[in-house]
Amino acid sequence: MPHAAPVTAMSAPPRHPHFYTVEVGDTRFTILKRYQNLKPIGSGAQGIVCAAYDTVTQQNVAIKKLSRPFQNVTHAKRAYREFKLMKLVNHKNIIGLLNAFTPQRSLEEFQDVYLVMELMDANLCQVIQMDLDHERMSYLLYQMLCGIKHLHLAGIIHRDSGTDIVD
Repeated sequence: MPHAAPVTAMSAPPRHPHFYTVEVGDTRFTILKRYQNLKPIGSGAQGIVCAAYDTVTQQNVAIKKLSRPFQNVTHAKRAYREFKLMKLVNHKNIIGLLNAFTPQRSLEEFQDVYLVMELMDANLCQVIQMDLDHERMSYLLYQMLCGIKHLHLAGIIHRDSGTDIVD
């Protein structure tokens, strides 16, 4: 990710005692108080991702904000597919879903979904740029193929533009 945007803390709205709001760059995160020290680590078509510290489990996590995921049918399908697959797939070589929440309390207010996932030390683009020896490269490839095999056995095809379930 290019230059990391500053993170600015804001006070929690009084009607959301378990949440607080923080500005990450130009994006507002309203998240559970258990997640602290947000730092932007990436963004894409689906949303922005921050690293955070989970004070309950005492581990670092990634939090992905899906802004207005149900604004149209295409976004709704993508959000549903991502949530469903992450919830169903359980494999050591595939990032797992740890938590999901929305700060909104009613369907009329509903806008954002937050997915809390395992945090990786680096993304694939960063790993590819590393100067890895043959043994480490072989092990990395083995891990990726194990994850892909698990998805395929479950009838799931992973592709660059998303993930689909084969009917």
